[in-house]
Amino acid sequence: MISIRKYQPKDKENLRKICIETSRLPKATLEQREFLTVAFNDYYTENEPDNIFVAVNEDDEAVGYILCSENFYDFYDTMKKFYLPAIKELGMSYYISALGEILTHKAFSKKYPAHLHIDILDVCQGQGVGTRLMNELKAHLKSKKINNVMLSCGMSNKQAVKFYLKNDFKIIKNIFGSAIMASEF
Repeated sequence: MISIRKYQPKDKENLRKICIETSRLPKATLEQREFLTVAFNDYYTENEPDNIFVAVNEDDEAVGYILCSENFYDFYDTMKKFYLPAIKELGMSYYISALGEILTHKAFSKKYPAHLHIDILDVCQGQGVGTRLMNELKAHLKSKKINNVMLSCGMSNKQAVKFYLKNDFKIIKNIFGSAIMASEF
């Protein structure tokens, strides 16, 4: 039985592992692993832990998560100061990739200041876990008077695009093979 709960500091390393395992880089190098976790995980666990929900198994081990930044400009300032320099040290291609992702969010941040990432281990997909995580985050954001959220997803990831559409997201733009999607609630 999978349950959903708020993030706890003990979850950090498991969330980093899930980020890597669900990345579509089955044999990620050490550099790739570091890039993935710094770019798509660490900011949130270190700066906005209140905006993270975790799917856990019977042993209270994380099997998935949804994390969110509720304000793009706070996110951007912190990323620019602390995380982008660390990514740049890994290599210019990583830096350009991370910066591209951030600037994509910036382009839509006036209407959609909040953005999210969600990852669920393959063995737990197709069981409604993602929808439960999404509903928990949306209720949390709504309680903070935040009524919309966005994300980017590779258009080639048809399963993910289908999931987001099912969960009331709309494609608002296609950019370089990525679907920019948003939900208003």
